Amino acid sequence: MLNKIIICLSMITAAAACAFCQQQTDVIYRDSLTLNDCISIALRYNPQIKIAEGNYEYSSASLKGTRSSILPQIAFQTGLTRNGGTSFIGPIVREGYYTNYFYGFQAQQLIFDFGKSYSRISAFADLRDASEQDLAGARQNLILNTEIAYFNYLQAIRVREVTEEVLKQTQEHLDQSKAFFKAGTVAQFDVLKAQTDLANANVNIISSENNVRISKLQLENILNKKLPNNVRLQDNLEVKQDSVRLNSAINTALSTRPEVISSKYSVDANKALVTSAWTANLPSISATAGYNWRTYAVDVPFQNSWNFGLNLSLPIFQGFALDAGIEQAQANLKSIEASNDALVQAVSLDVQQQYSSLDEAHERITATRALVIQSEETLKLAEARYKQGVGSAVEITDARVGFYNAQTSYIQSLYDYQVAYARLKRAMGVLK
Repeated sequence: MLNKIIICLSMITAAAACAFCQQQTDVIYRDSLTLNDCISIALRYNPQIKIAEGNYEYSSASLKGTRSSILPQIAFQTGLTRNGGTSFIGPIVREGYYTNYFYGFQAQQLIFDFGKSYSRISAFADLRDASEQDLAGARQNLILNTEIAYFNYLQAIRVREVTEEVLKQTQEHLDQSKAFFKAGTVAQFDVLKAQTDLANANVNIISSENNVRISKLQLENILNKKLPNNVRLQDNLEVKQDSVRLNSAINTALSTRPEVISSKYSVDANKALVTSAWTANLPSISATAGYNWRTYAVDVPFQNSWNFGLNLSLPIFQGFALDAGIEQAQANLKSIEASNDALVQAVSLDVQQQYSSLDEAHERITATRALVIQSEETLKLAEARYKQGVGSAVEITDARVGFYNAQTSYIQSLYDYQVAYARLKRAMGVLK
Protein backbone atom coordinates (compact mmCIF):
# COMPACT_ATOMS: atom_id res chain seq x y z
CA MET A 1 0.00 0.00 0.00
CA LEU A 2 2.83 2.37 0.89
CA ASN A 3 4.51 1.67 -2.42
CA LYS A 4 1.33 2.58 -4.30
CA ILE A 5 1.07 5.88 -2.41
CA ILE A 6 4.70 6.69 -3.22
CA ILE A 7 4.12 5.90 -6.91
CA CYS A 8 1.01 8.13 -7.01
CA LEU A 9 2.86 11.01 -5.35
CA SER A 10 5.71 10.62 -7.83
CA MET A 11 3.29 10.75 -10.76
CA ILE A 12 1.61 13.86 -9.35
CA THR A 13 5.00 15.54 -8.86
CA ALA A 14 6.06 14.66 -12.41
CA ALA A 15 2.80 16.03 -13.81
CA ALA A 16 3.24 19.26 -11.89
CA ALA A 17 6.81 19.56 -13.16
CA CYS A 18 5.63 19.04 -16.72
CA ALA A 19 2.94 21.68 -16.26
CA PHE A 20 5.53 24.10 -14.89
CA CYS A 21 7.84 23.42 -17.83
CA GLN A 22 4.95 24.03 -20.21
CA GLN A 23 4.25 27.32 -18.46
CA GLN A 24 7.92 28.21 -18.79
CA THR A 25 7.69 27.77 -22.56
CA ASP A 26 4.45 29.76 -22.82
CA VAL A 27 5.62 32.81 -20.87
CA ILE A 28 8.75 34.89 -21.37
CA TYR A 29 10.11 35.36 -17.84
CA ARG A 30 12.08 38.53 -18.41
CA ASP A 31 11.41 41.93 -16.88
CA SER A 32 13.08 43.91 -19.68
CA LEU A 33 13.08 43.32 -23.44
CA THR A 34 14.82 45.11 -26.29
CA LEU A 35 13.62 45.25 -29.87
CA ASN A 36 16.18 42.63 -30.88
CA ASP A 37 14.95 40.37 -28.06
CA CYS A 38 11.40 40.56 -29.38
CA ILE A 39 12.54 39.90 -32.95
CA SER A 40 14.49 36.81 -31.83
CA ILE A 41 11.46 35.50 -29.91
CA ALA A 42 9.14 36.07 -32.87
CA LEU A 43 11.48 34.35 -35.31
CA ARG A 44 11.65 31.37 -32.99
CA TYR A 45 8.01 30.91 -32.06
CA ASN A 46 5.78 32.61 -34.65
CA PRO A 47 3.99 29.94 -36.76
CA GLN A 48 4.23 31.95 -39.98
CA ILE A 49 7.97 31.31 -40.09
CA LYS A 50 7.40 27.58 -39.64
CA ILE A 51 5.03 27.63 -42.62
CA ALA A 52 7.66 29.31 -44.80
CA GLU A 53 10.33 26.91 -43.54
CA GLY A 54 8.08 23.97 -44.39
CA ASN A 55 7.59 25.29 -47.92
CA TYR A 56 11.35 25.68 -48.36
CA GLU A 57 12.02 22.17 -47.05
CA TYR A 58 9.37 20.82 -49.42
CA SER A 59 10.99 22.52 -52.42
CA SER A 60 14.40 21.21 -51.36
CA ALA A 61 13.00 17.68 -51.17
CA SER A 62 11.38 18.13 -54.60
CA LEU A 63 14.78 19.10 -56.06
CA LYS A 64 16.35 16.04 -54.45
CA GLY A 65 13.66 13.83 -55.97
CA THR A 66 14.15 15.36 -59.43
CA ARG A 67 17.91 14.79 -59.29
CA SER A 68 17.30 11.10 -58.69
CA SER A 69 16.29 10.71 -62.36
CA ILE A 70 19.94 10.94 -63.50
CA LEU A 71 21.28 8.61 -60.79
CA PRO A 72 21.36 4.80 -60.94
CA GLN A 73 18.13 3.05 -59.99
CA ILE A 74 18.90 -0.22 -58.16
CA ALA A 75 16.24 -2.57 -56.88
CA PHE A 76 16.30 -5.87 -55.03
CA GLN A 77 13.65 -8.37 -56.17
CA THR A 78 12.56 -11.64 -54.64
CA GLY A 79 9.52 -13.86 -54.70
CA LEU A 80 8.08 -17.28 -55.35
CA THR A 81 5.57 -18.58 -57.89
CA ARG A 82 3.46 -21.71 -57.50
CA ASN A 83 2.75 -23.36 -60.83
CA GLY A 84 0.44 -26.25 -61.62
CA GLY A 85 -1.47 -27.91 -64.49
CA THR A 86 -1.82 -30.98 -66.67
CA SER A 87 0.43 -32.31 -69.39
CA PHE A 88 0.25 -35.13 -71.92
CA ILE A 89 2.90 -37.81 -72.06
CA GLY A 90 1.70 -40.00 -74.90
CA PRO A 91 -1.89 -40.93 -74.18
CA ILE A 92 -1.45 -40.36 -70.46
CA VAL A 93 -2.55 -37.12 -68.82
CA ARG A 94 -0.55 -36.17 -65.79
CA GLU A 95 -0.89 -33.36 -63.28
CA GLY A 96 2.23 -31.52 -62.18
CA TYR A 97 3.06 -28.88 -59.59
CA TYR A 98 6.26 -27.00 -58.87
CA THR A 99 7.38 -23.77 -57.16
CA ASN A 100 9.71 -21.18 -58.67
CA TYR A 101 11.96 -19.32 -56.18
CA PHE A 102 14.03 -16.33 -57.24
CA TYR A 103 15.90 -13.28 -55.98
CA GLY A 104 18.23 -10.80 -57.58
CA PHE A 105 19.21 -7.22 -58.34
CA GLN A 106 18.14 -5.01 -61.23
CA ALA A 107 19.74 -1.69 -62.13
CA GLN A 108 18.91 1.05 -64.63
CA GLN A 109 20.91 4.14 -65.56
CA LEU A 110 19.89 7.00 -67.81
CA ILE A 111 22.63 7.65 -70.34
CA PHE A 112 21.34 10.54 -72.46
CA ASP A 113 18.01 12.25 -72.99
CA PHE A 114 19.06 15.44 -74.82
CA GLY A 115 18.92 17.61 -71.67
CA LYS A 116 15.36 16.72 -70.72
CA SER A 117 16.23 15.67 -67.16
CA TYR A 118 18.82 18.39 -66.64
CA SER A 119 16.30 21.04 -67.68
CA ARG A 120 13.87 19.80 -65.04
CA ILE A 121 16.64 19.70 -62.44
CA SER A 122 17.58 23.28 -63.31
CA ALA A 123 13.94 24.33 -63.02
CA PHE A 124 13.50 22.73 -59.61
CA ALA A 125 16.80 24.22 -58.42
CA ASP A 126 15.49 27.67 -59.37
CA LEU A 127 12.19 26.93 -57.61
CA ARG A 128 14.13 25.87 -54.51
CA ASP A 129 16.06 29.15 -54.62
CA ALA A 130 12.80 31.06 -55.09
CA SER A 131 11.37 29.32 -52.04
CA GLU A 132 14.46 30.28 -50.08
CA GLN A 133 13.86 33.92 -50.99
CA ASP A 134 10.21 33.52 -49.99
CA LEU A 135 11.45 32.37 -46.59
CA ALA A 136 13.68 35.44 -46.37
CA GLY A 137 10.69 37.61 -47.28
CA ALA A 138 8.58 35.95 -44.60
CA ARG A 139 11.30 36.63 -42.05
CA GLN A 140 11.42 40.29 -43.03
CA ASN A 141 7.62 40.57 -42.85
CA LEU A 142 7.67 39.09 -39.37
CA ILE A 143 10.47 41.44 -38.30
CA LEU A 144 8.47 44.40 -39.63
CA ASN A 145 5.32 43.31 -37.81
CA THR A 146 7.33 42.82 -34.64
CA GLU A 147 8.80 46.32 -34.88
CA ILE A 148 5.36 47.82 -35.49
CA ALA A 149 3.90 46.01 -32.46
CA TYR A 150 6.94 46.92 -30.35
CA PHE A 151 6.78 50.64 -31.17
CA ASN A 152 3.00 50.63 -30.83
CA TYR A 153 3.39 49.31 -27.29
CA LEU A 154 5.98 51.99 -26.51
CA GLN A 155 3.69 54.65 -27.94
CA ALA A 156 0.77 53.46 -25.80
CA ILE A 157 2.96 53.51 -22.67
CA ARG A 158 4.16 57.03 -23.40
CA VAL A 159 0.64 58.30 -24.03
CA ARG A 160 -0.47 56.72 -20.76
CA GLU A 161 2.31 58.56 -18.95
CA VAL A 162 1.11 61.83 -20.48
CA THR A 163 -2.47 61.18 -19.40
CA GLU A 164 -1.28 60.36 -15.89
CA GLU A 165 0.61 63.64 -15.75
CA VAL A 166 -2.45 65.51 -17.04
CA LEU A 167 -4.57 63.81 -14.36
CA LYS A 168 -2.11 64.92 -11.71
CA GLN A 169 -2.16 68.51 -12.98
CA THR A 170 -5.95 68.49 -13.18
CA GLN A 171 -6.23 67.29 -9.60
CA GLU A 172 -3.86 70.03 -8.46
CA HIS A 173 -5.92 72.62 -10.34
CA LEU A 174 -9.12 71.36 -8.71
CA ASP A 175 -7.55 71.67 -5.26
CA GLN A 176 -6.39 75.15 -6.14
CA SER A 177 -9.84 76.16 -7.42
CA LYS A 178 -11.48 74.93 -4.22
CA ALA A 179 -9.02 76.95 -2.16
CA PHE A 180 -9.65 80.07 -4.21
CA PHE A 181 -13.41 79.52 -3.96
CA LYS A 182 -13.22 79.30 -0.19
CA ALA A 183 -11.18 82.48 -0.17
CA GLY A 184 -13.84 84.11 -2.32
CA THR A 185 -11.48 84.97 -5.19
CA VAL A 186 -13.17 82.77 -7.82
CA ALA A 187 -16.71 81.73 -8.58
CA GLN A 188 -18.12 78.25 -8.05
CA PHE A 189 -18.03 77.82 -11.83
CA ASP A 190 -14.25 77.41 -11.65
CA VAL A 191 -14.62 74.52 -9.21
CA LEU A 192 -17.24 72.83 -11.35
CA LYS A 193 -15.11 73.34 -14.43
CA ALA A 194 -12.10 71.81 -12.68
CA GLN A 195 -14.21 68.83 -11.59
CA THR A 196 -15.36 68.31 -15.19
CA ASP A 197 -11.75 68.46 -16.36
CA LEU A 198 -10.80 65.86 -13.75
CA ALA A 199 -13.59 63.56 -14.93
CA ASN A 200 -12.38 63.92 -18.54
CA ALA A 201 -8.82 63.16 -17.40
CA ASN A 202 -10.05 59.97 -15.70
CA VAL A 203 -11.79 58.94 -18.92
CA ASN A 204 -8.53 59.50 -20.82
CA ILE A 205 -6.71 57.35 -18.26
CA ILE A 206 -9.15 54.49 -18.83
CA SER A 207 -8.73 54.78 -22.60
CA SER A 208 -4.93 54.91 -22.40
CA GLU A 209 -4.84 51.89 -20.07
CA ASN A 210 -6.96 49.94 -22.54
CA ASN A 211 -4.65 50.94 -25.39
CA VAL A 212 -1.68 49.65 -23.40
CA ARG A 213 -3.42 46.31 -22.80
CA ILE A 214 -4.41 45.96 -26.46
CA SER A 215 -0.94 46.86 -27.75
CA LYS A 216 0.58 44.33 -25.36
CA LEU A 217 -1.78 41.65 -26.64
CA GLN A 218 -0.81 42.51 -30.21
CA LEU A 219 2.87 42.18 -29.35
CA GLU A 220 2.25 38.87 -27.58
CA ASN A 221 0.36 37.64 -30.64
CA ILE A 222 3.36 38.41 -32.86
CA LEU A 223 5.77 36.77 -30.41
CA ASN A 224 3.39 33.85 -29.82
CA LYS A 225 4.39 34.13 -26.15
CA LYS A 226 2.91 35.67 -23.02
CA LEU A 227 4.74 38.57 -21.42
CA PRO A 228 4.89 39.36 -17.71
CA ASN A 229 2.57 42.09 -16.49
CA ASN A 230 5.52 44.22 -15.37
CA VAL A 231 7.58 43.79 -18.53
CA ARG A 232 9.54 46.87 -19.61
CA LEU A 233 10.52 47.59 -23.20
CA GLN A 234 13.63 49.54 -24.02
CA ASP A 235 12.31 52.95 -25.02
CA ASN A 236 14.04 53.86 -28.28
CA LEU A 237 11.50 56.02 -30.08
CA GLU A 238 14.04 58.80 -30.52
CA VAL A 239 15.24 59.49 -34.07
CA LYS A 240 18.67 57.94 -34.55
CA GLN A 241 18.48 56.56 -38.08
CA ASP A 242 20.79 56.80 -41.06
CA SER A 243 19.67 58.81 -44.06
CA VAL A 244 19.23 57.19 -47.49
CA ARG A 245 18.72 58.64 -50.96
CA LEU A 246 15.62 57.73 -52.96
CA ASN A 247 17.42 56.52 -56.11
CA SER A 248 19.77 54.42 -54.02
CA ALA A 249 16.82 52.97 -52.11
CA ILE A 250 15.04 51.98 -55.34
CA ASN A 251 18.17 50.36 -56.81
CA THR A 252 18.78 48.48 -53.57
CA ALA A 253 15.20 47.21 -53.53
CA LEU A 254 15.35 45.95 -57.11
CA SER A 255 18.57 44.06 -56.42
CA THR A 256 18.10 42.73 -52.88
CA ARG A 257 14.38 42.50 -52.08
CA PRO A 258 13.51 38.80 -51.62
CA GLU A 259 10.28 39.02 -53.62
CA VAL A 260 12.13 40.40 -56.66
CA ILE A 261 14.86 37.76 -56.45
CA SER A 262 12.26 35.02 -55.96
CA SER A 263 10.34 36.25 -59.02
CA LYS A 264 13.50 36.16 -61.15
CA TYR A 265 14.18 32.59 -60.04
CA SER A 266 10.60 31.70 -60.95
CA VAL A 267 11.10 33.14 -64.44
CA ASP A 268 14.30 31.13 -64.90
CA ALA A 269 12.58 28.00 -63.61
CA ASN A 270 9.72 28.34 -66.09
CA LYS A 271 12.16 28.91 -68.95
CA ALA A 272 13.83 25.64 -68.01
CA LEU A 273 10.43 23.93 -67.84
CA VAL A 274 9.67 25.16 -71.38
CA THR A 275 12.94 23.59 -72.54
CA SER A 276 12.12 20.38 -70.68
CA ALA A 277 8.66 20.26 -72.27
CA TRP A 278 10.13 20.69 -75.76
CA THR A 279 12.87 18.05 -75.27
CA ALA A 280 10.18 15.55 -74.28
CA ASN A 281 9.83 14.97 -78.05
CA LEU A 282 13.44 13.71 -78.24
CA PRO A 283 14.63 10.13 -77.57
CA SER A 284 16.03 8.81 -74.29
CA ILE A 285 18.80 6.24 -73.99
CA SER A 286 19.25 4.17 -70.86
CA ALA A 287 21.14 1.06 -69.81
CA THR A 288 19.77 -1.84 -67.79
CA ALA A 289 21.59 -4.63 -65.99
CA GLY A 290 20.66 -7.37 -63.57
CA TYR A 291 21.83 -10.45 -61.73
CA ASN A 292 19.37 -13.12 -60.58
CA TRP A 293 19.24 -16.49 -58.87
CA ARG A 294 16.45 -19.02 -59.50
CA THR A 295 15.53 -22.54 -58.41
CA TYR A 296 12.51 -24.85 -58.45
CA ALA A 297 12.98 -26.14 -54.88
CA VAL A 298 14.51 -24.77 -51.74
CA ASP A 299 16.79 -27.81 -51.36
CA VAL A 300 18.05 -27.44 -54.96
CA PRO A 301 21.01 -25.12 -55.60
CA PHE A 302 20.08 -21.74 -57.08
CA GLN A 303 21.09 -21.11 -60.68
CA ASN A 304 22.50 -17.67 -61.43
CA SER A 305 21.92 -15.56 -64.54
CA TRP A 306 22.68 -12.01 -65.64
CA ASN A 307 21.38 -9.53 -68.17
CA PHE A 308 22.54 -6.29 -69.75
CA GLY A 309 20.93 -4.12 -72.34
CA LEU A 310 20.47 -0.70 -73.89
CA ASN A 311 17.06 0.88 -74.32
CA LEU A 312 16.09 3.67 -76.68
CA SER A 313 12.71 5.34 -76.28
CA LEU A 314 11.37 7.75 -78.90
CA PRO A 315 7.87 9.20 -78.54
CA ILE A 316 6.03 8.99 -81.86
CA PHE A 317 2.52 10.07 -80.99
CA GLN A 318 1.15 10.80 -77.53
CA GLY A 319 -2.27 12.12 -78.44
CA PHE A 320 -0.91 15.71 -78.68
CA ALA A 321 -0.06 15.55 -74.96
CA LEU A 322 3.52 16.71 -75.60
CA ASP A 323 2.35 19.68 -77.68
CA ALA A 324 -0.12 20.61 -74.98
CA GLY A 325 2.65 20.41 -72.39
CA ILE A 326 4.80 22.83 -74.41
CA GLU A 327 1.92 25.26 -74.83
CA GLN A 328 1.12 25.13 -71.11
CA ALA A 329 4.75 25.75 -70.18
CA GLN A 330 4.99 28.70 -72.60
CA ALA A 331 1.74 30.21 -71.32
CA ASN A 332 2.87 29.86 -67.72
CA LEU A 333 6.20 31.49 -68.59
CA LYS A 334 4.37 34.41 -70.20
CA SER A 335 2.28 34.89 -67.07
CA ILE A 336 5.31 34.65 -64.76
CA GLU A 337 7.28 37.20 -66.82
CA ALA A 338 4.35 39.64 -66.74
CA SER A 339 4.01 39.13 -62.98
CA ASN A 340 7.72 39.86 -62.59
CA ASP A 341 7.37 43.14 -64.51
CA ALA A 342 4.37 44.11 -62.37
CA LEU A 343 6.31 43.25 -59.22
CA VAL A 344 9.22 45.50 -60.25
CA GLN A 345 6.77 48.37 -60.71
CA ALA A 346 5.07 47.67 -57.39
CA VAL A 347 8.37 47.51 -55.52
CA SER A 348 9.53 50.80 -57.03
CA LEU A 349 6.25 52.44 -56.05
CA ASP A 350 6.40 50.95 -52.56
CA VAL A 351 9.89 52.38 -51.97
CA GLN A 352 8.82 55.83 -53.15
CA GLN A 353 5.74 55.82 -50.93
CA GLN A 354 7.64 54.66 -47.84
CA TYR A 355 10.38 57.21 -48.54
CA SER A 356 7.77 59.97 -48.72
CA SER A 357 6.16 58.77 -45.49
CA LEU A 358 9.55 58.82 -43.79
CA ASP A 359 10.14 62.42 -44.88
CA GLU A 360 6.71 63.42 -43.67
CA ALA A 361 7.21 61.75 -40.30
CA HIS A 362 10.59 63.45 -39.88
CA GLU A 363 9.08 66.87 -40.63
CA ARG A 364 6.22 66.24 -38.21
CA ILE A 365 8.70 65.43 -35.45
CA THR A 366 10.25 68.87 -35.83
CA ALA A 367 6.86 70.58 -36.03
CA THR A 368 5.29 68.75 -33.09
CA ARG A 369 8.39 69.25 -30.93
CA ALA A 370 8.03 73.00 -31.42
CA LEU A 371 4.30 72.68 -30.73
CA VAL A 372 5.01 70.94 -27.41
CA ILE A 373 7.32 73.76 -26.35
CA GLN A 374 4.80 76.44 -27.34
CA SER A 375 1.82 74.69 -25.72
CA GLU A 376 3.80 74.13 -22.53
CA GLU A 377 4.61 77.84 -22.33
CA THR A 378 0.96 78.63 -22.98
CA LEU A 379 -0.11 76.34 -20.13
CA LYS A 380 2.40 77.88 -17.74
CA LEU A 381 1.21 81.37 -18.69
CA ALA A 382 -2.46 80.39 -18.22
CA GLU A 383 -1.71 78.90 -14.80
CA ALA A 384 0.22 82.00 -13.74
CA ARG A 385 -2.59 84.28 -14.89
CA TYR A 386 -5.11 82.19 -12.97
CA LYS A 387 -3.06 82.36 -9.78
CA GLN A 388 -2.87 86.13 -10.15
CA GLY A 389 -6.64 86.30 -10.58
CA VAL A 390 -6.59 87.69 -14.12
CA GLY A 391 -7.09 84.38 -15.95
CA SER A 392 -10.05 82.07 -16.23
CA ALA A 393 -10.74 78.38 -15.78
CA VAL A 394 -11.52 78.08 -19.48
CA GLU A 395 -8.04 79.31 -20.35
CA ILE A 396 -6.54 76.67 -18.07
CA THR A 397 -8.63 73.92 -19.70
CA ASP A 398 -7.86 75.03 -23.25
CA ALA A 399 -4.14 75.29 -22.52
CA ARG A 400 -4.01 71.90 -20.84
CA VAL A 401 -5.92 70.23 -23.68
CA GLY A 402 -3.58 71.89 -26.17
CA PHE A 403 -0.53 70.71 -24.25
CA TYR A 404 -1.92 67.15 -24.01
CA ASN A 405 -2.70 67.06 -27.73
CA ALA A 406 0.74 68.44 -28.58
CA GLN A 407 2.49 65.77 -26.50
CA THR A 408 0.33 63.05 -28.00
CA SER A 409 1.06 64.30 -31.52
CA TYR A 410 4.77 64.39 -30.78
CA ILE A 411 4.74 60.82 -29.50
CA GLN A 412 2.71 59.76 -32.54
CA SER A 413 5.24 61.40 -34.87
CA LEU A 414 8.10 59.53 -33.17
CA TYR A 415 6.22 56.26 -33.55
CA ASP A 416 5.33 57.02 -37.17
CA TYR A 417 8.98 57.76 -37.98
CA GLN A 418 10.23 54.48 -36.52
CA VAL A 419 7.53 52.52 -38.34
CA ALA A 420 8.11 54.43 -41.59
CA TYR A 421 11.84 53.71 -41.38
CA ALA A 422 11.17 50.02 -40.77
CA ARG A 423 8.72 49.94 -43.68
CA LEU A 424 11.28 51.61 -45.94
CA LYS A 425 13.92 49.03 -45.01
CA ARG A 426 11.38 46.28 -45.70
CA ALA A 427 10.55 47.85 -49.05
CA MET A 428 14.29 47.88 -49.82
CA GLY A 429 14.65 44.27 -48.70
CA VAL A 430 17.32 45.04 -46.07
CA LEU A 431 15.30 44.65 -42.87
CA LYS A 432 17.17 42.26 -40.58
